[in-house]
Amino acid sequence: MPKRSQVRVSITTRGLARWLARPSGRVLLALVFAVFVACGVAFIHYYNFYAEIIDARLASPIFHPSSLVFATPKVVAVGENLTPQQLSNWLTAAGYAAREASPVGTFLVSGDSVRIAPGPEAYHATIPVQVQFQNGEVTTITDLQNQQAMDNYALAPELLTTLFNEKRIKRRIVRYQDLPPMLIQAVLDTEDKGFFQHGAVNWPRVVAAAYRDVRAGRKEQGASTIAMQVARNIFDLGFEKTAKRKLEEVLVAMELEERLTKQQIFELYANQLYMGQRGSYAIHGFGEAADAYFGKPVNQLTLPEDALLAGIIHAPNGDSPYRHPKRAQERRDGVLRFMVADGAITEAQRLEADKAPLVTTAANNEASDAPYFTEMVRDRLSDAASNEDLSTESYRIYTTLNPELQAAAAQAVSEGMVGVDKELAALRRARHHGRQPKKPEEKAQVALVALDPHTGAVLALVGGRNFAFSQLNHALAQRPTGSIFKPIVYATALETGLLPNLPAITQSSILNDEPTVFPGGYAPANFENKYFGPVTLRVALEHSLNNATITLAEEVGLQAVTDLAHAAGITSAEPTPSEAIGTYTASPLTMAGVYTMFDNGGVLEKPRLIDSVQDAQGQVILQHLPKPKRVLDPRIAFLTTNLMESVLQAGTAVRVRAMGFDVPAAGKTGTSHDAWFAGFTDNLLCVVWVGLDNYQDIDIEGAHAALPIWTDFMKAAIQLPGYSHPQPFAPPPGVVAVKVDTVSHEVATPLCPPDQTEVNYYIDGTQPTVMCHLHPSPLIPRGIAEATHKALQFLHVEAPPPPEPAAATRKGEALPPRLTAAPATELPAAKPKPQPKRGFFGRLLHAIGGGGDSKNGGGGGGLL
Repeated sequence: MPKRSQVRVSITTRGLARWLARPSGRVLLALVFAVFVACGVAFIHYYNFYAEIIDARLASPIFHPSSLVFATPKVVAVGENLTPQQLSNWLTAAGYAAREASPVGTFLVSGDSVRIAPGPEAYHATIPVQVQFQNGEVTTITDLQNQQAMDNYALAPELLTTLFNEKRIKRRIVRYQDLPPMLIQAVLDTEDKGFFQHGAVNWPRVVAAAYRDVRAGRKEQGASTIAMQVARNIFDLGFEKTAKRKLEEVLVAMELEERLTKQQIFELYANQLYMGQRGSYAIHGFGEAADAYFGKPVNQLTLPEDALLAGIIHAPNGDSPYRHPKRAQERRDGVLRFMVADGAITEAQRLEADKAPLVTTAANNEASDAPYFTEMVRDRLSDAASNEDLSTESYRIYTTLNPELQAAAAQAVSEGMVGVDKELAALRRARHHGRQPKKPEEKAQVALVALDPHTGAVLALVGGRNFAFSQLNHALAQRPTGSIFKPIVYATALETGLLPNLPAITQSSILNDEPTVFPGGYAPANFENKYFGPVTLRVALEHSLNNATITLAEEVGLQAVTDLAHAAGITSAEPTPSEAIGTYTASPLTMAGVYTMFDNGGVLEKPRLIDSVQDAQGQVILQHLPKPKRVLDPRIAFLTTNLMESVLQAGTAVRVRAMGFDVPAAGKTGTSHDAWFAGFTDNLLCVVWVGLDNYQDIDIEGAHAALPIWTDFMKAAIQLPGYSHPQPFAPPPGVVAVKVDTVSHEVATPLCPPDQTEVNYYIDGTQPTVMCHLHPSPLIPRGIAEATHKALQFLHVEAPPPPEPAAATRKGEALPPRLTAAPATELPAAKPKPQPKRGFFGRLLHAIGGGGDSKNGGGGGGLL
């Protein structure tokens, strides 16, 4: 007897057969068959259609390795203050490995020595060496290949960043084998647990997600596999929530599963993921994310770092560790719990990972990526290569940037602008009678440029306070230079000491600082309307006296000042009285280049950012070499630098010394619409600008806004190897030093009060020779000549011997082209300085000491 169920099936089958025998049944069956065939044909059509697209896409690399931007190589030198630990840190930052192999190289620390073995990607560092240390100093460097001693050794340079494409996307390509196993596990536990087991589509997950969506009445649960996400993102299928787009995603994922291994698909996924914003750049892939959030290669990530990256995949901006640290930590801790539940880690490992900080890099990437600098590098390269080549040709771009100085610059700017904001806010409250302005007023902006004054290499550059907020590079902005222009006026005046047919102006020449109306009705004022009357060149520059400086410029010729300004790179300058106090514009980068002529013995070095560019095969395709240009005689450069030293010692920049920067340095404050400070040691030059983008007057002096930033940067710089021992500025041959009385401006005698004397420097042949008439030496009955000779020995400070005079002139060496291009024009005769009558002893000492008036009229020449 048949079972009841069998009878029911038999009845159902017979009923279906009878229904299908009817015309309506046959029609329905035909329709179902037609739909099935149509769907099959459509599936085959689209499958083949996408197959062609995928084959074409996979025929070439999905991701082109980005061009890499490198810092300047660090150089280890014998005698340098350096420890094995510091060198180890340098090597690690440059990509050398202490344990496993690295394409850059490996190193081994053993007591007081470090062995370095370069790899195939080492730059300039192709020789294995051993560096020996003793008491925090490099004692020897040995070439292990030839067993020879070396004076210095250049390491492979540190990778700064990747060069972004036109969409401002940054990506560092990684291979599957480079990914830490724990990162892979963290991603699988959060995104697609069965990725290595299921096919292109995880059908059970799709059904479960659909069931949850139906119950919730809305789209709640995603079911995309890693293969489907790769299909959507790499093949630009869009993000519309439609059946058509989902079907395309499934088809492409199935094609990928046929053509690629699971590891290859995961590698594509690891490189294409959007991982958030850093500044104005979009971070894509685990390689770039590892550097952006942790400042390290992806293969060096730790467990908590792996968990954070996996945790923010779903919403990298919403869960950003910079913007939403609490949310990011919750995501990281959730991933760690998933990994414990899956058996990938232990509970003890999870608890230990919970204690780790979220990220180890700053949200503002000025210190690490140097975005303003990198933008400039890309702009400079765009003249030699197309944007497409820069994004796809895997160039290796070797720049001049020093990462440690860049970090110091970023910190000095960040901390210094806090003080500027406070001072600006106080000024604005006072302007509004103690009330807060109704509208938020503009924040001050900033630029810092640091150069090697002897090569023009840009070592650090900050173009604004926050690149994410404003990409305007203020290091390139044209702004009135203010008083940092004035040393050009003084250098032009001092050049008269080189020309035999002009009255020499020296450091002790006299200027009259008083209210003056210049041609055209131009009547500038000194700061706070303070005037000093008769002053020397030194005092005039120390206190940045406007009227005295314009008087000096008119005395030597405004065109002569303009010629020097143009030769130095300030092309906007014109021969007007206001030129002398910096009313014409130049950028902070240009002014940094201008000041190299003072710090580099009269030789101008144009700022440069790039050393060389290599293609993927290591061939040099572009090289930028220093282009020195002599614009000043070295004696004039030294004399002007010496005047600027006084600005820090006793002038408008004394705050530098008060802030604890006490090494030999020179500089000049500047205040116009903006605040400036330009200064240098013998091996590092830095210019800082602070101002407002709307071109309003910032109303803060350079000594209060720009100087503190400069000082903080330079204080950090001299703690670094290579910059830790600034040397005094040494006078070149042909310059003599003379101690003078600051009241009489004549050669000091032993009776001149010590606090009333100073040492001035002169081109040999222009120095004063008249003894101070205010403090004459007493007449000694015997040996008057001998006593006078001893007195003069006391008065004259040691200086290198002058060179043999050339053709009985003061030139000493070839003059800059400006001074030889045309015959020198006689200046108007200087008004003679009235000489006070001398007493008997004064006249006697004057006669004995050979005190005939020099070209300077004894007191260094008068400009009154």
